[in-house]
Amino acid sequence: MNKITFFIAISSFIITGCNEEKSQQEQRKLASQIVESMVAVDGGRYQMGDFGSLVGEKLPFSNDNNNKPLHWVDLTNFKMAKNRVTWGEFNLWLSLTNKDANKYYKKILNRKIESKYDERMLKYIGDDYPAVANWSDASSFCHWVGGVLGRKVSLPTEAQWEYAARSRGKFRQFANSDNIYDLSVPDSKLNFTHDRSPVGSFPPNPLGLYDMMGNGHDWVNDWYAEDYYQHSPEKDPQGPANGTEKVVRGYLGSMFGLYDITRGSNKPETEAPGYGFRCVEN
Repeated sequence: MNKITFFIAISSFIITGCNEEKSQQEQRKLASQIVESMVAVDGGRYQMGDFGSLVGEKLPFSNDNNNKPLHWVDLTNFKMAKNRVTWGEFNLWLSLTNKDANKYYKKILNRKIESKYDERMLKYIGDDYPAVANWSDASSFCHWVGGVLGRKVSLPTEAQWEYAARSRGKFRQFANSDNIYDLSVPDSKLNFTHDRSPVGSFPPNPLGLYDMMGNGHDWVNDWYAEDYYQHSPEKDPQGPANGTEKVVRGYLGSMFGLYDITRGSNKPETEAPGYGFRCVEN
């Protein structure tokens, strides 16, 4: 090897090493950003499901069968990210892990701007808006965060999500800041959004979690089964062993309803407006 070839080889090695070190630093910074945003949630025992028969007029909140029967759940302590993962965070993760932008993002980014609706949709993929992801990418993101930091990070279980939305399982009908939804109040005065806004735009619930009501909905870890509550274990339930759809919790328009006990589901490959996620550390 002559001197020139040797110099080129050494330079390439140094540049590659520097790039890898920079990438590792960026990965750690993003992963730390997610974990450091988490709110500690003390575990405990609560009654999960439609608790309408226990409060107010003693009537069920919904006609759905999939949030019944009311059943006891006992959860271990966990931490939950105060916000849904944003487009800025999600797209940075895709870049750091050498993945392409997802189909939904590219579809919106490349659409012709022919109306105010098109302008609004383009705004909704801004860096500080909640990302749209399929279940697999959402789950992979959370596990990646845990892998980078050596922690046990994942999507929340359905039981964790409801417990946190209800501020540690209290009988709170709405997962906003004051447990009030007044139909006479105009949208501009509500403390949540029917539409989409940058994360953290509205007051958090009493635990300090933002957008547990409104601004989309969350994928959770569990497979969906309509009758799961009939035989759910009490201690840290994880959902059915398998299925064809994943549980979705939260609220966007009238998709899954207004109550924090309402369950939705969809195929895990779904990438559609409002399908976001947040991570937990167990």
